[in-house]
Amino acid sequence: MSTLTLSESGAPVSPAVSPTAQAVTGVEALLIVGTLRTGTSLALVDAALKRGLTVTIITAPDDVARDIFPSEVRIVPLEPDAPTVLAWIETHCTLDGLRITTTNERYARLAAHLATTLDLAGPDEALVSRYIEKSNQKQLFSDAGVDTPPAQRWRVGTFKEHVRLSGTDLQFPLVIKPVEGLSSYGVALCSNLAELEQTLVAQSSGTSDAQAILVEQYIAGPEYCVEFFDGQYVGAMLKRKAKGNQFIERGYSSDLDLDDSVLATLISACKRAVQASGLIWGPVHIDCIVSGGKPHLVEVNARIAGSFICTIVRDAYGFDIVGALLDKLDGKPVQVPDTFRPHRYACVEFFLDDDPPLWNFTQGGRVHSDWLTISYGPQVIPARERRAFLYTTNHPPSRHS
Repeated sequence: MSTLTLSESGAPVSPAVSPTAQAVTGVEALLIVGTLRTGTSLALVDAALKRGLTVTIITAPDDVARDIFPSEVRIVPLEPDAPTVLAWIETHCTLDGLRITTTNERYARLAAHLATTLDLAGPDEALVSRYIEKSNQKQLFSDAGVDTPPAQRWRVGTFKEHVRLSGTDLQFPLVIKPVEGLSSYGVALCSNLAELEQTLVAQSSGTSDAQAILVEQYIAGPEYCVEFFDGQYVGAMLKRKAKGNQFIERGYSSDLDLDDSVLATLISACKRAVQASGLIWGPVHIDCIVSGGKPHLVEVNARIAGSFICTIVRDAYGFDIVGALLDKLDGKPVQVPDTFRPHRYACVEFFLDDDPPLWNFTQGGRVHSDWLTISYGPQVIPARERRAFLYTTNHPPSRHS
């Protein structure tokens, strides 16, 4: 079954295949280590192909995204460990003209390591590895003097002892999340001790006793995504979440609903964190909750953002993160504009499994007028309970004249 048949531009995409291995020699090539079934992955692949790059996606055998990308994209299932991937690169690629990146937090450390080992452009490997772990991010925020929800780092195998020792000192509601994780996977809101224990028991199933989890104080308020490139702010958007305790993505919008002073404070806090982290190569994605007019940074990710976030930044703020990333991988300079508020409206809505059956698209399409463009289509991501998307942006007539 095809899970996604529409690119972000609204054009249909053909099913992907996994051709037999062949050497990538004498050509400009993009190697994406891990990807997602989201808008950004498609936009990155589409932009690379338009630049004449060959595109190969290396991903774990249990993470292969089929029937999504154009047929010329090669998908290689490999265990995501450095020796295995480096051996494949040595056999099938030449370093001249090779670029390596990722769109998936699960592979960020590996992608940075590969680029460093092969002396290719990319973010600082040591910094990416350090800030993959959310407990290190908490320390970063503290060192940078920005607010963040208080949290404790527990081990899966000893969580019952943590609960016993903490006892009545636990202040509910609490948020449970993996120390290393992707998007909202494995994140849950617990309103009482019974829910906390139930969640921890469920998350400990099939995992190592040494695996770490973060138990974080819940901060009520709207959540925002704040995007940086080369250490500079390029845009923010409001994140909508589905009801319930799993923080499932419902959509994103450039309609921030923040006054200028709060927006300036939000940008300033995020910039301090980015500068303190040293993550000033390429894209950085930050999640933040605004409560009582004060920003509380939740996490920072040294990778390109997914789920149409880059497309919203492009349409609402005028900065193409995808194109800028490809330029950085080419070693080209990137001019980052000075921006504050969005210039245009752009939003994406995701239709989820619990939505009415008619809230769905089994085929993709595009509706365009002089002032408005709407793209829609299926986007089936079971782990996010997602089945379709609807993307809307306004623009002046001259844009398409």
